[in-house]
Amino acid sequence: MKKKIVIIGIILIIIIIGVCIKFIFSDTNTEITLDMPKLAEELINAQIFEDQLNEVDKESIIKKYNLNAEKIKNVDAYVGTGATAEEILIMELLDKKDISATKKIMETQIEERKLDFQDYLPKEVFKLENYILESKGNYIVLCISNDSDKAKEIINKNINS
Repeated sequence: MKKKIVIIGIILIIIIIGVCIKFIFSDTNTEITLDMPKLAEELINAQIFEDQLNEVDKESIIKKYNLNAEKIKNVDAYVGTGATAEEILIMELLDKKDISATKKIMETQIEERKLDFQDYLPKEVFKLENYILESKGNYIVLCISNDSDKAKEIINKNINS
């Protein structure tokens, strides 16, 4: 009887270890692909912006945020006229190891913009305080809008699908 219990215990331990190993290593090999133009279009059409957003090129975004161009594979970005802080920025980096540092650079720039807008357009500070900055895989998504909850819902639906 004791021998059967020991054998069953060993089998259960092996199964648990196998499941844990599968769980730990399955996520590291998963690559995600984000349809950047589709996400941008969904955000633009969600009626969460008061300003007319216009597409800007990769170089403008790199300059605006002082980013390293060699680390960025692709950019899909839209900014307002300057009368608002509104913006959509979707970036694909070449290496996901650069996500954290890139997000910190972006957060620093947003903090500086808050200071600029405090005197210039104080009502825009709310948007800059409630921005959405999400990442998954090699992608970073920033959205500065009137409705951060709606923006987050759209972003999460796209990056988690």
